[in-house]
Amino acid sequence: MGSRVKKVVTVLVLAAAAVSGASAATPNAKGIDVSHWQGKIQWPRVAAAGYTFAFGKATESTTYTDPTYATNRSGAESAGLTFGAYHFGRPGGSGDAGIIANAIAQADYFLDVAQPQAGELPPVLDLETKGALAVAGLQKWTRAWLDQVAARTGVEALVYASPSFWKTALGDTVDVADAGYPLWIAHWTTNASPIVPAEAWGGRNWTFWQHSSHGTVPGITPQVDLDRFRGADASVAAIRGYPTGLPQASAVPTIVGTAQTGKTLAAVPGAWVGGKPLVFAYQWQRCDAAGAGCVPIVGATAETYLPVTDDVGHALILAVTAQSAIGTASATSPATPAVSSSGSTVTRPAATSAPTVSGTPQAGQTLSLTVGLWTGSPTAFTYQWRRCSAVATQCIAIVGAASSTYTLTPDDIGATISPVVTATGRGGSTSAPAQTTATVAAAPVPAAVPGSAVVVAGAAGAVSTVDGSATVTWQPGTVPAGSTVSLTTSGRGLSLSVSPTVAELPWPVDIAYATPTADVVGTSTDNKVWHVAPHLLTPALPVAQLTGTYVDGTGLTHVLLRTTGRVALFVAGSWGDPSLVAAGLPKPRLLGTLHAKRLLNGVVVVTGRVRVPSQALVLVNIPGKTSVKRSQVRRPGVVPVSVSVSGRRLPRGTAATLRVAARDPYGRSAELVTRFRAP
Repeated sequence: MGSRVKKVVTVLVLAAAAVSGASAATPNAKGIDVSHWQGKIQWPRVAAAGYTFAFGKATESTTYTDPTYATNRSGAESAGLTFGAYHFGRPGGSGDAGIIANAIAQADYFLDVAQPQAGELPPVLDLETKGALAVAGLQKWTRAWLDQVAARTGVEALVYASPSFWKTALGDTVDVADAGYPLWIAHWTTNASPIVPAEAWGGRNWTFWQHSSHGTVPGITPQVDLDRFRGADASVAAIRGYPTGLPQASAVPTIVGTAQTGKTLAAVPGAWVGGKPLVFAYQWQRCDAAGAGCVPIVGATAETYLPVTDDVGHALILAVTAQSAIGTASATSPATPAVSSSGSTVTRPAATSAPTVSGTPQAGQTLSLTVGLWTGSPTAFTYQWRRCSAVATQCIAIVGAASSTYTLTPDDIGATISPVVTATGRGGSTSAPAQTTATVAAAPVPAAVPGSAVVVAGAAGAVSTVDGSATVTWQPGTVPAGSTVSLTTSGRGLSLSVSPTVAELPWPVDIAYATPTADVVGTSTDNKVWHVAPHLLTPALPVAQLTGTYVDGTGLTHVLLRTTGRVALFVAGSWGDPSLVAAGLPKPRLLGTLHAKRLLNGVVVVTGRVRVPSQALVLVNIPGKTSVKRSQVRRPGVVPVSVSVSGRRLPRGTAATLRVAARDPYGRSAELVTRFRAP
């Protein structure tokens, strides 16, 4: 097989390594493998002699095509033999990138010549020479060749090798077997079974066996290699029909090699599902140091690329386009580190071109950060977005904003944005700020929709009551996108709702009344208990505050809310004015001492002072002795109480109780009970 400088296979008689062939009850299909050394072959005579399959040499290295390949292929298939093509490998290259590039170039050359078709036997890699490669390099070369064929055809190629070559040149690795690539073992022996390396090929055993190099076959004048298939019919190992459809990347392309001027980089096109077979096209791209903002490099369309001076400080990526019979698809590799100069030493990264920010500085818009260009070959970048004053003199880190993009929030309105990029390499870490943005503007508020509206992502919104008495507006991010915001008149005032319900909004909505008012603003979550909305000095709601109100320059009242619920206007000092109602229960408290005095006519008068913390209806009585006295307290404060009871109902020395109860305008009640002894 292969070149007739060929091989002298050492037959290792190692009983422990021998693996049995097919069962004696199952005959092995007979086949041959041929090249130009066999000259013109009479294929009908070969078939008549009982040979059912054949392998023919197609290519060697990246320049040689066997002149008999096409003739042997058509002749064997016309005679009814199942045919397959093999490539005689000439491993070469230096360094990971060079080795992989060499293997891929040979695999591509083989596929372009051999054009394996459905119904033919799988492609074969014939390994008989290692070139100048050591064990690890040859292992890498072998996997690269096999993986490239698999990526383009979806077929797991056969590996042809002798036991001794595999054990010595490839270190008896099981990696290829474990990856699913079948074995064509070359062991010339009269024994019943061959020696199978790599732990019996990972337990899978051989698929084809070349058992002799000196066979005599009718129709072939010179001697020829004889083969067996581990089964009665080799056609069961043939390529099934190729899938159709568009290709799709299942593993992204990768770049192998050192990102340095003068050192070759190699492309590995990745793994692809979908339509087969494939042809790959390559486009190298130059990016910022982190792999963003990439543009194609003119003329860089080969599977390899040699970085030049213009690439220094830039990361590189590779775009691979896979083309099947009906269409194309593309995938992009991860970026390399920033390209360094040839012979450069390890240094701390330094920015030679500052990071830049792109995007519109407006709430709801997304800003993007490119890291610029760096020396020192940074391998990692981290990001921190900062919010600064309008003149960019004071900046604070924005919590959680640590990616290459940032979506502006209502908190950013009126501020500027200045992100910082930190580059880390073998020489350490260095940070560089990007140029500060312009002042962030609020998103434009659209015309209000009466009743309700659906929140649009990244946009402000507005809803008015049907009668136009009030309008609620919000900035992007305040209300979850897709939610429905409603503003209606309901009972006492307005009702604001968000569906689906949210417990608390990250930023406040703004309810504005259509006409000026001097009334007190109250808010409620249950339409029973109301709380006054605190007055704000500026149109900004403090972080820890849920509600607040301010008056704009035109005299209109605004209510800022981080919660949904109800808003109502109360006449100042009126019954129910929330500014005069306690936040909690209206519990009365006795001030000083309760006084009890018996008059000359025997009547006992009980007096005292009680502080009521809320606007309330106050009820006073001595239970079981007097009727209830009622009084309405319009303002919280001290209330005098006085109760009289006849002497006969309260004899001297009798223990009694004074009860003071308070009920606020919202129906909440509390009471004070204090005991005294009749004088």
